Amino acid sequence: EEGHRLSWRMMLRSKRGRNTFYIKKKNKKKEKVKLKDYVTNKQRNAMAGKPDMIWQFAQHLKKEYAKQGEEIEVYVRNKVTVNSQKRKSIIDPKVDLAKAKWNYWGHNDWVLIDQ
Repeated sequence: EEGHRLSWRMMLRSKRGRNTFYIKKKNKKKEKVKLKDYVTNKQRNAMAGKPDMIWQFAQHLKKEYAKQGEEIEVYVRNKVTVNSQKRKSIIDPKVDLAKAKWNYWGHNDWVLIDQ
């Protein structure tokens, strides 16, 4: 998925997914992010199976909370289905995406490959 949109040759496929983002403030438990407060339905659907967009949204949340003087951790529970196959996670739910780096030209360890 990391290089799919950069490839010259693309196969036709159907992909749907769902993301649930959680933030964790210092010394508090995780709380669910209300996506409708940040993105439209179209944006939410576009982000569902795209690791780069998921990472970018996590970075956006980090910046928004930093403006309020809060340092947060961002986690995502993600399930994606390709061509109506079994749903799978493509993002490691244990990784704090606010601290994760995006490797534009290679594999990111927090993006799961065929489990």
